[in-house]
Amino acid sequence: MAEWNRKPGFDLSGKTALVVGFSNPSGRAIAYALAEAGADVAAASATMDGDEVMEAKRAAKDAEKLGRHQVSQGWDVTLPRNVQVSFKQLVKDFGQPDILVFNADLPLAKPIGSITDSEFDRVQQTNQSGAFYATRTFLRELPEGTPGRIIYNVSLLGERGIPNMSAYATAKSGVIGLMHAVSQEAGARGVTANAISSGWMDWTPGRGPDGPGENLLLRFIPMRRFGKGEDLSALTVLLSSDAGGYLNGQVFHVDGGVGQHL
Repeated sequence: MAEWNRKPGFDLSGKTALVVGFSNPSGRAIAYALAEAGADVAAASATMDGDEVMEAKRAAKDAEKLGRHQVSQGWDVTLPRNVQVSFKQLVKDFGQPDILVFNADLPLAKPIGSITDSEFDRVQQTNQSGAFYATRTFLRELPEGTPGRIIYNVSLLGERGIPNMSAYATAKSGVIGLMHAVSQEAGARGVTANAISSGWMDWTPGRGPDGPGENLLLRFIPMRRFGKGEDLSALTVLLSSDAGGYLNGQVFHVDGGVGQHL
C-alpha cells in the first residue's frame, strides 16, 4: 500500500508503539495503522498461546513491509515479573516505546452461578491485571519529560450490563477505572490515557450470522453490521498522535451506535 499523505500532528514518524494483545484481529489492524502513520512497532502477545504469539509476529512483519523497524515478543501479562523483564529487554533491543496500546482480550460468557473461581481469576488476570502491570512498567520506564500515550481497548460491556457477562464486565470496567486514574496521575508528565470501547465485532463469540435478515442482533445495531479491527485503527492513530495530545481520560465508543440502545 502506498504511504498516505500524513497531516502535521498525525505523523508518528520517530515514535515507537508497543501493541500488547493479538487474540483478536484488532491487534494486527492497529499495529498496521500505527506503522502506516510512521511509527516503529513492537508487537507482544498477551498470552503464550501459540496462535496469538504467531499473530504478533505477523503484525510485526506487516510493519516491516511498510519500512518500519519492528520486533515481536511472547508475553504472559498475568505475570508481573514477565511483563517487567520482557519490557526491559524490549527497551534494550529495540528502544523505548512512547505509545502503549493494551489490546488483551479474554471474554467469558456464562451465568454468574456457573463461573468457577479459576475462570473468574483468569478473566481478571488477563484483562484487568495485565493492563495494570503493562501500564505500571510503561510509566516506570518512560523517561521523565518524555510525552507518552496509553490506549486501552475495552468493551461496551464494561459500561452496560447484559446477562451472562459478569466476569468479563467486571474486568473491562476495571480497566476503564484504571484509565481514569492514570489519566490524572500521569497527565502532568505529558502522558495521556484513553480507552476505546467497542461493541459487537466480527470476532465476538456467539454473534450469529452476518446478515441482518437472519440475525436479530444486527437489526439492533444502527449500522447493521458488526465492527471490524480497522474500525478501531484511525482513532488509535489519533489518540497516539500529537494532534490528540489534549484528549485525556476519555472513553470513546466505536460500536455502530448500539450503545444508545443499552
